[in-house]
Amino acid sequence: MSLVSSSVDAAAYVTTYNTVTSHPKNETSSEAISIGNLNEENTSISLSDNGTAATSAVSATFQTEAEGTVSLSTKDITGTASLRFQLYDSSGNVVADSQGTSDQVAAYNEWANGTLQVAGGTYTATATPNDSSSTSSSAGSLSISTSLQQATTLAVKSQLTGSDQSEYYSYSFSGTTMKLDFSATTNAHDARVVVYNSSGDVVADSAGNDYEKSNYAKLTSSAGLSASSDNYSVKVTYAAGADPTTQNVNYSLQLYGGNSYSVIYKNKVTAQATDNTAAGSVSATSDAQLYTTSQYHTINEKASSAVNIGWLQQDKSMLDVNSQLTSTDNTDYYSFTLQQGNNLKFGFNTSTTTDSSKFRVQLMDSSGSRVIADTEGTAAQQAAYKELTTTNGLTANAGSYIVKVSYAANATKSDATYEFGIYSGTSYAAEYKTTASAQTYANAVLNGDVSGSSSSTAIAAYLTAVSNGDTSSSLSDALKAAV
Repeated sequence: MSLVSSSVDAAAYVTTYNTVTSHPKNETSSEAISIGNLNEENTSISLSDNGTAATSAVSATFQTEAEGTVSLSTKDITGTASLRFQLYDSSGNVVADSQGTSDQVAAYNEWANGTLQVAGGTYTATATPNDSSSTSSSAGSLSISTSLQQATTLAVKSQLTGSDQSEYYSYSFSGTTMKLDFSATTNAHDARVVVYNSSGDVVADSAGNDYEKSNYAKLTSSAGLSASSDNYSVKVTYAAGADPTTQNVNYSLQLYGGNSYSVIYKNKVTAQATDNTAAGSVSATSDAQLYTTSQYHTINEKASSAVNIGWLQQDKSMLDVNSQLTSTDNTDYYSFTLQQGNNLKFGFNTSTTTDSSKFRVQLMDSSGSRVIADTEGTAAQQAAYKELTTTNGLTANAGSYIVKVSYAANATKSDATYEFGIYSGTSYAAEYKTTASAQTYANAVLNGDVSGSSSSTAIAAYLTAVSNGDTSSSLSDALKAAV
């Protein structure tokens, strides 16, 4: 048992609420998971006099199960100066008195401000008119009521993974003292915990500056950290130097308000499954921009006529390509330049590419004459392709490259849509998406994109066939035959 949990008492009967949810991929602070309301036990005493001067004294007795806060509300009293407010413990000792000793008056001020801490036990609050002998016909009677705010605790269990490296939780706090019990079943030193207030200011940080670390030490102590009622959030992330790609961190955290609780909110939050692919290791920044362009492939495309898909910069941009292989347009080439960076990553988009095994992928130098990585090449080329598709990527120098996509050796040459991404680093703020349409023989010949073809001859042959009543062939077939 930790120092924090041993300093907090559970009520005789504890109500428990359970929640099961999951973290979204690339979670941001704006997507923080709400884990409940953190309350210190608080007894509120409210008085009213129906808008007329009160002549009769009133009292109310209440009980706290453990240490908590007592507050006094007199907003419905017409003249508080004519009243004396007192708070007694079960032995009749004065805890607070608006007209008592200096210590009692100081305690009264805390009572009125909602910050008076009392131990568990039975208490009596009284309000007495200074002139109780008044019998004015316009005088009224005081009424007093009490309400108890139950103390709560918020519990979370989750896991940091290579695909879920930062996790956020939000909660509201009502009280004066906050405590945090954080533990990790594996590699606790690999985790960092940061607490923010509603303004986004750091309240406590396990690895922050001296002040933030001092507050974190208080937050995780038996005494707790003095805090104001506000909305807060907690960020759990990997500590500096930890390797997210090789080590998961299972952790639990529990927040307390004060020294007791009678309600517990248990939150079991599932982390994103570890994704060891290239795409799983790269995240878009919160302000990432999307840029799109459309291009056409050419029949009998070569490296020299490759579709240019742009410039790639490590941790700044990524390139996305969406296209299709057909029996007519069965080989696609793309050129790009690694302008800045020392690694390359490649990955198919599995939501749009239903079966990547249909495709052969080759990474080549700028001339297309040297194959660097290949799904069906030599053992060394296949090993390089495997590196290209992992979280660390393939070591590469800045320069121009060619990607060739064709049918796999045993694939049926039917229409096959694919989409892939090329990355460098672990993040990007700009996505350049190219939609490259496959070309038909009809468009290729009419645009003069197929060498050795005669569109006029093909069209004449097609029209002759139609005039003779033969419509079994399409214009596209006639053009293809003319090549």
